[in-house]
Amino acid sequence: MPRPILFRLAKAAGLLYLVIIVTGLSSELLLRGPLLAPDNALQTATNISANMTGFRLSLLLDLVMILSDVALAFLLYLLFAPISPVLAALMSAFRMVQAAILGANLFNQTMALTLLTLPGDLPGREALSLANLLLQAQGYDLGLAFFGVSCGLLALILLQSPGLPRWIGWLMAGAAPVYVAGAALRIIAPGGVAAFEPAYVVPLLAELAFCLWLLLRAAQAFTPRP
Repeated sequence: MPRPILFRLAKAAGLLYLVIIVTGLSSELLLRGPLLAPDNALQTATNISANMTGFRLSLLLDLVMILSDVALAFLLYLLFAPISPVLAALMSAFRMVQAAILGANLFNQTMALTLLTLPGDLPGREALSLANLLLQAQGYDLGLAFFGVSCGLLALILLQSPGLPRWIGWLMAGAAPVYVAGAALRIIAPGGVAAFEPAYVVPLLAELAFCLWLLLRAAQAFTPRP
């Protein structure tokens, strides 16, 4: 593939990855997460009603993140298919499955929003709204299990290919089990999810490093040597 096209593909992938990181973290950590009181449906409903703009914005940012992820999966396939067509296809496919799950999962937040904004008196709306938001959290982790597999496949590509950053490959290899283990904990031992959260520092570092590499160094790495 000509160098100018590789350069544009790598830059576009890096920019999309940056959008995903910023929108995903902003939506969960800054806008939606602080509004949730998992053991208090009434307090959660009160928090959302008082910050309705931020709650709606978190929904929009998640939508932007998911759309960007679909586009990124396609670009990563184009970049890595010449190196390993099978691994690149599997990596992108698992990333697409994650995007599909997260897209469907947005209905949970939409339902919570609808319940809290319906006119009239609807008995139990606060409890139903909180239940949908807790389902959204579970759905998010379920999607991350597929993303963890995608990270593992990307790690294999980076580790087996000369000229590609092996250190990022090792970071991705460390990120993969964190995502999968987090999803498993959500299912079999939800009480341990909070204690496990510091482990997500590894995936954050891995994804930031990969994003910066795509933006700054990837085009040179993919350019064939004379």
